[in-house]
Amino acid sequence: MEPRLMRAIMAERSVAEGVVPDPTAARLCSGLAELVAEAGREKAELALWNRTLSQHSADAFANLDLCVFEDIRLQGAGVEVLVTLESKLNSLNWSRLVVEQVLEDVRAIIDASAFWSPHYALRLESVDDDACRKFHKDRTDIRLITTYRGAGTQWVDIASSESEPLIQDLATFDIGAFLGRRDGRAQRVFHRSPPIQSSDLSRLVLVLDIERPGWVSHSLKGAVQRIT
Repeated sequence: MEPRLMRAIMAERSVAEGVVPDPTAARLCSGLAELVAEAGREKAELALWNRTLSQHSADAFANLDLCVFEDIRLQGAGVEVLVTLESKLNSLNWSRLVVEQVLEDVRAIIDASAFWSPHYALRLESVDDDACRKFHKDRTDIRLITTYRGAGTQWVDIASSESEPLIQDLATFDIGAFLGRRDGRAQRVFHRSPPIQSSDLSRLVLVLDIERPGWVSHSLKGAVQRIT
């Protein structure tokens, strides 16, 4: 990556709002089924659904008490992930609107991708620091991210036609499906968690990895490519 582009990104001189992405980098979708299908075609490195929830649901997430919440981490086939997630969420003192929304999202993603017979890795986490603060690309097949509370994931297209790449934000409740690092393929879309450590803000984030059988980077799972 050219040094001037790196300086522009890290200086954060501009954050894009309402920018229409280059379809060769990111494609807009109208629902979860389309999002998963678009991610699987791998024509773009990001499939994005700009969605909104009802005000009641938004308020329920905003009013969550995350002080004693312990992150949920699950792996396995779709059915076992969903069953275990439901059990863990039902054990929490959370609004039913919150529980049903998270389950609905995970269920819809699993239903849309089940024909691949993939392995899933799920994380539902409370974040109050600058975790994953550098723009990076994960060594996984497809990573879906949505933020239920707080600022959404940020991403950049380093091959943008703009003279300087813009930092773009997923809004709260948007869902992004990021294509993981691919050997032999030019990388252009990188993402990170938004910087919040200097504030008193917290985030509730769902990350769901879909790893299809035969995925060529399985042996290197866990490694990431970072812009440093």
